[in-house]
Amino acid sequence: MEKFGFLIHALDMRDVVRYEPKAAGKREVLVEKIFEWMPSHKESHITGIVSTTGRQAEGWFVTVPFMPRQFLALNKDFVMGKIIDACKIVEKLGGKIVGLGGFTSVVGDAGISVSKIINIAVTSGNSYTIATAMEGAVEAARQMGIPLETANAAVVGASGSIGSVCAQLLAKKVKSLTLVARNLPRLKKLAELIQSHSGTKVEVCTDVSLGVRNADIIITATSSTGGIIKASDLKPGAVVCDVALPHDVCRDVATLRPDVLVIEGGLVEVPGDVNFNFDFGYPPKVALACMSETMILAIEGRFENFSLGRGIKIEQVEEISRLANIHGFKLAGFRSFDSMVTPEQIHEIRTLARKRQKGFKVFTGGV
Repeated sequence: MEKFGFLIHALDMRDVVRYEPKAAGKREVLVEKIFEWMPSHKESHITGIVSTTGRQAEGWFVTVPFMPRQFLALNKDFVMGKIIDACKIVEKLGGKIVGLGGFTSVVGDAGISVSKIINIAVTSGNSYTIATAMEGAVEAARQMGIPLETANAAVVGASGSIGSVCAQLLAKKVKSLTLVARNLPRLKKLAELIQSHSGTKVEVCTDVSLGVRNADIIITATSSTGGIIKASDLKPGAVVCDVALPHDVCRDVATLRPDVLVIEGGLVEVPGDVNFNFDFGYPPKVALACMSETMILAIEGRFENFSLGRGIKIEQVEEISRLANIHGFKLAGFRSFDSMVTPEQIHEIRTLARKRQKGFKVFTGGV
């Protein structure tokens, strides 16, 4: 039985209330202050993971008690201290690899410093996150009737470790690609790299609204604190694969834009009679891809540093996809704004989008 751990944290007050109902009605600033006083701690025991090969694994969720804003705003050494403490809990429990979930992989150098301090392997889970984001976006586009070869695509957060690889992979499939992020020099460098390996037209943009306005397919994977893509930004019939946590797409898109398909990226069905013994908001047996990468590496016995730093390699994405297939991990359908998406709903979105596309005006922008 191979063992692993995965670091988690609350994404917003809805998560906090789900974990602790007594927090309902409390001010977020008060909850954040309480979190500063709390130590990292074991949250739950994960059991029942059984590969299609027969191999088994168990693990633990370990909580780092911060909200997303705190990971970015508090003293870096203080934050890193709690992350290291959480990793050491995994070590004491017998875990041989730890996954850095959410903002625990954003702080500092995406896990490299953590890997130098603790005595077990570390991964951010970004390789499998990329693989499932691409798989989900392509399948959603197919179901929405978007031909990839004529599609305009955009990657928001393209200068990041997930976004940059998604951009390189997506460029091989679509007609044109817009790279969106705040760092213009990084975007231009990535655009040059992509154009040197493909004939795809590539533009760069530092404004999210302008960058996604004409896109048929959008993958968004920023480390913002959420809500940067607005309802008015999206083209009728667009597919948005939102990999970010907290999500980059504003929640009001669910009600204001019934003509677009927004899916949560990186949701995976885990093999076996899995019990996470913890409600993190997903259906039974469904985990995030970053969590699943940690499980896959553990069940394979690959106790090595895997998806670390800002430079994820395409070969890593291909390798973790291969291992996922071997062990029975697979995409868990489509989920949007906390609910599963049915084929009937996609048909309704597609039908309404076609009606609205007739009056849509194409915007020409970019830098």
